[in-house]
Amino acid sequence: MIFPFLKKMAFVLFASLIVIIFILMKYVDKLRNKRFYELLKQFPSYPKLPLFGNYLMARVSPKDRMRTMENIMRPHRRLLFWLGPFPVIVLKKYDDIIAILNQSQDRDQFLNLGDEWLGTGIINANYDEWKKSRKILAPAFSSIMLSRYVDVFNKKASLLADSFEATADSGEVFNIRETLVKTNLDIIIENTIGVPIDSLGEEGKQFADAVPQALYNIGKRMTRPWLYPSFIHKMYLKLTGKENIIQQYRNLPAKIVKDALNNHKNQKDLEENDISSKSIISLIVKGGLQEPTFTETRMTDELIQIIIGGSETSELNVGYTLLMLAMHQDIQQKVYEEVCELFKNNESLTADHLLHQLKYLEQCIKETTRKYSHATITVRRTHKECILGDNTIIPANITVVPLLHLANQDPELYKNPEKWDPEHFSDDAVENRPKGSFMSFGSGPRSCLGGRYAIMSIKTQIAYVIRKYHLSTNIKELTRDNLSIFLSIGSKIGYPIIFTRRMP
Repeated sequence: MIFPFLKKMAFVLFASLIVIIFILMKYVDKLRNKRFYELLKQFPSYPKLPLFGNYLMARVSPKDRMRTMENIMRPHRRLLFWLGPFPVIVLKKYDDIIAILNQSQDRDQFLNLGDEWLGTGIINANYDEWKKSRKILAPAFSSIMLSRYVDVFNKKASLLADSFEATADSGEVFNIRETLVKTNLDIIIENTIGVPIDSLGEEGKQFADAVPQALYNIGKRMTRPWLYPSFIHKMYLKLTGKENIIQQYRNLPAKIVKDALNNHKNQKDLEENDISSKSIISLIVKGGLQEPTFTETRMTDELIQIIIGGSETSELNVGYTLLMLAMHQDIQQKVYEEVCELFKNNESLTADHLLHQLKYLEQCIKETTRKYSHATITVRRTHKECILGDNTIIPANITVVPLLHLANQDPELYKNPEKWDPEHFSDDAVENRPKGSFMSFGSGPRSCLGGRYAIMSIKTQIAYVIRKYHLSTNIKELTRDNLSIFLSIGSKIGYPIIFTRRMP
C-alpha cells in the first residue's frame, strides 16, 4: 500500500516544483521588465486561470465565437488576455487599430501557424521579408496589369451565369457555394499562371480539392493550443497523413514556378505575345530572381498565398452579396438597372467600367465586406512602444490583435451597423467618416495589395448574374447562428438562391 502512496506524493511534489519554478520565473521576469508590466496595468484584463490564462477560450466552437467575443468586448475598447504566460492586447475601435497598424508592421508568430500549408510570403512574412514581397507583387496590381485580367473576369463570369441555367425557373433553392469556390479559384489561377485550372489535369484537381482543406486545417490549428509547438504539429501531420496532402497540394505550384523559371531563362516569357508575360507568375519569377534571398521555394509560397487569398476573398463576397440582393429586392432592382444601362452599349465589361462605373454595385460589395468580413482579425508584434490616440502606451514586444470585424460594426461609424445597407457607402457617408476607418482590406502600410483586383472580379461576376437572372431566396435574414467566424466570417448555410430568368 505504501508504494501507490509514495507515487502520489512524488507526483504532487513534482507538480508543486513545476508551479514554484513557474512562479519564480514569472517573478524574475517582472523584476527584469518592470516598465512592461507597469504599462500592462493600463488595460483591463479578462479573468484568467492560473498557468493556462485564457487558452480555453480558443476551444469555443466557430458558431459561438462571434457572439462570445462581441459579448466580452462590448464594454471595452481594449482588453488584455493571456495565452498561458504570454499577454495579448485586443483592440476593437478603429482609431486604436489605425494607430497600431501604422506604427507596427511586423506580423506576430501566431499567423505563422499555417506555415506548413502557406509557406512564407506576403500574408505572413515578417516586415523585412514582406517589403520584398510587396516590391515584387505590387506591379501585378497596377492599372496596366488590372486591365489585362478583365478578359478572364468576363469569360469566367459569363460561364458562372450560364452554370445556373439548369435550376433557373424551377423554383428550386440552389446553394451556389461550391460553384463560387470553383469559379473564383479558376479566375485567380488563370490570371496568375495564364491557363485555366481544368487544363492542369490531375495535379490541378488535387490542388483545387486541397485549397479548402488548407484553410480548414490552418483554422483548426489556431483553435488547438497544444498544436502550436512546431515539433508536435509536425508529428500530428505525419500521424494523420496530412503531411502527404500538403506535399500533393504543393506539387502543382512548385511545378508552375519551375516551368516559369525555365521559360524565363529561355526568354520565352519576354515575348510580347506570350501569355505568361501577362500573368502574375512571370512577375513573381522576374522579381524573385532580383532578390538574393528569394529561393524557388519562396516563389512557390508567394504563388500559393496569392491563389488562396484571392480565391477565398472573392468567393465569400460574391456569395454574400448575391444572397443580400436576393433578400433585398428593392436594392437588387437598382443594381439591375445600373448593370443594364452599362451593358446597353457594351457586350462585355472593360477595366474602366469596373474601376470607375457600377458605383451602386460597388457600394453593395463594400457593404458586404463590412458586414461579413473576409478578414476578421490581423495580428501584430510590437518591437517598440506604440502610442494610441489618448496617449495610452502599448508596450514593446507584445502581441496585439485588432478585431477588424468589430471596427466595421462600430455605431460611431455606421448608422445602424447591424443592417446591411449600401447607403453606408454613399459619397456623403464616406466623406463623413475618418480616413482609413473602413477595415475590410486592412489599413496602414500592410493593407491588402489586391483590393482593386478583388472589387473588379466581384463586380464582374455579380453583374453577369444579375443581368441574366432575378434572384430570390427562402432566407429572411442571416442570424448569428447562421455564421461561423475565425479568420473570416463564413456562412454555415452557404448561399441559397432561387434563379428566375429575366425577360429579354
